[in-house]
Amino acid sequence: MRQNMEEPTVFMLFMNVTNTITHLVLGAVAISAIIFAIIFPGSNHLLQHVYLCVIGYVLMMAQAILTFSPHNGWSVSLSYRDKKVAHWVMQVVGAILATTGSIIRISNIATNFQSPHGILGLIAMILTFISLIGGAINLYTKKTVFTTIIHSCAGSLTLAAAFLALCLGFDKFVFRNVMGDTVANLSIALTAIGLVGTLMAASISNGKRLFRR
Repeated sequence: MRQNMEEPTVFMLFMNVTNTITHLVLGAVAISAIIFAIIFPGSNHLLQHVYLCVIGYVLMMAQAILTFSPHNGWSVSLSYRDKKVAHWVMQVVGAILATTGSIIRISNIATNFQSPHGILGLIAMILTFISLIGGAINLYTKKTVFTTIIHSCAGSLTLAAAFLALCLGFDKFVFRNVMGDTVANLSIALTAIGLVGTLMAASISNGKRLFRR
């Protein structure tokens, strides 16, 4: 028997392709940073900073944002309740890892806040706390469209600050010296693409929330 299936629209196809590309570039960005940490003959606290922040922001918190996208392959079959659980687990774990990585770097480098990378990293860490607090308030109080959107925007700003800090990290002399200019430029471009893809999914979800009111 032939099942009645909804024909995919151009928009759905576009978002599915965008989601796939986003996952690929997020993985590539993480691999690039981790390979640098593996082969860089530097201090342990720098390596810990790279591992923890990249896994926390790129692999965990970005995926937490993508969880609620209807075009996200791995979460599309989950119920809304399961998506909430997955979102919170990844958000909290990612925040813990990223914050720990930032604190390790801050405690070992006195001049950390004198560079744009360090300043943006601090902003990302502060926004991480604000986002978690807003998420907890949104979880344990009466949820409205506007509180949900505010929480989503806080998470998007956190990720934007973290990814911009990562771009500046890829642009540092030490990364270019170890990995080469081509890899550095490609890593920056892929980080920007991954950020746009992730925030696009969040923006579309927020738009749907507003228009369904």
